Amino acid sequence: MRTNRLFGVGVSALVALAACSDSTSADRKVVNVSFATQASAAAAAALDVTVGDATNTIVITKAQIVVRKLELKQSDATTCADEEDDNPSSDDCEEVKVGPMLVDLPLTAGATSELTASVPAGTYRELEFQIHKPTSSAADQAFVTANPNFANTSIRVEGTYNGTPFVYTTALTDVFELEFDPPVVLDADNKNVTIKVDLASWFKNGATVIDPSTANAGQPNETVVNNNIRRSFKSFEDEDHDGHDDDGVDDDDDH
Repeated sequence: MRTNRLFGVGVSALVALAACSDSTSADRKVVNVSFATQASAAAAAALDVTVGDATNTIVITKAQIVVRKLELKQSDATTCADEEDDNPSSDDCEEVKVGPMLVDLPLTAGATSELTASVPAGTYRELEFQIHKPTSSAADQAFVTANPNFANTSIRVEGTYNGTPFVYTTALTDVFELEFDPPVVLDADNKNVTIKVDLASWFKNGATVIDPSTANAGQPNETVVNNNIRRSFKSFEDEDHDGHDDDGVDDDDDH
């Protein structure tokens, strides 16, 4: 797996910095990373995510993901050493490592900042991050102790299906590579990029809304929902935190 610029700083996260030559640069900028599920114009007063068809209705009241690492890649960056390598050799690589972090996806309209990092000024072409179930490492087990619902779980969703409460969980572990179009120029502090999650698409098979309980481990719709999750992320510059791409290219996925 490629690694170039890896970052992620939570409010209570324990951060270790391992930097190559860029880390000595004085020209560093603070960047915020936000998450959104609904754009402001689409659901200004919404307190949950509601998905329906002619027969069934899902109301999502909580959605949480375990984010292990995030990475920003500059437009001219070369491929760095594998992220599990403790001795990266590329001079274009700067890493900030963070243990598992629990991210509450906002169900209200707009974007909510979850992470802040200091990175070299420049033009960035891609954001890469992992959703990862906790491992047997000491840091991951401490995370599970603090968040017992996430033992062997990377994503957890609560809500109702036709009025009946459900809890959906998955141990999905994957890397998400989200290209910025256009690339994001970090030339000032406190610029914001948003990871937009099309949460409304998760529990669908085509146009049909499916019972989330049929997507838990070993159930018939497990693969359908896992694939929906993999397709549901995009990232873009979002200076006003409204959950919309500032360049106006994400309007087709609002619900």
